[in-house]
Amino acid sequence: MEQKLKERLVGAAVLVAVAVIFIPIILTDSPEPDVIQGSNIPDKPDNFSSRIIPILENDEKSSSTSIDANDIQAEDNQEKNKKNTVREIVVEKVISTDDINAERNSTKKDKRKKEDEVKDDVGLSAWIIQLGSFTSEENAQSLNEKLRESGYPAFVEPLKTNGQISYRVRVGPEIKRSEAESLLKVLKDKMDMEGIIVSYP
Repeated sequence: MEQKLKERLVGAAVLVAVAVIFIPIILTDSPEPDVIQGSNIPDKPDNFSSRIIPILENDEKSSSTSIDANDIQAEDNQEKNKKNTVREIVVEKVISTDDINAERNSTKKDKRKKEDEVKDDVGLSAWIIQLGSFTSEENAQSLNEKLRESGYPAFVEPLKTNGQISYRVRVGPEIKRSEAESLLKVLKDKMDMEGIIVSYP
């Protein structure tokens, strides 16, 4: 019984769907909305002429019109002025580019000179005080620690000569030789140490 009821319900639903789809199509006789009913093209004007008018060529113009000498001179002057202005613009551009290149070269040269001067000054004005040269690294390190504890910028620099290594104890560097000399005097007075001033590195 339940199976028959289900079949009847499905059949009724199918009939309702078919009726909903096809009945409006059958009953409506109105035209489709996409069909163009009018035109927006304007009407043809009354006085329209499609006749082609020929254009006179340069030869016909020159033969039909009279030539004036003043007009020719004026045109020549205009062409000369145009050429002169073009030449002036080109010359100005060339001169401006030359000036720019010259300025760039001069600035590069100035920078190189300044860098060379700075390098020379730093190379010549760096000075250190050498207090001793030891064959034993322990002795060099003990003197180095003693100087550092006293507040001096000391360091040990090894040097290898003829297969032997020596350890030099140095203080500095100082930028000016006069500062290195005053530091050496302080070391003589307070630490009772003798040393020599040498350029660094």
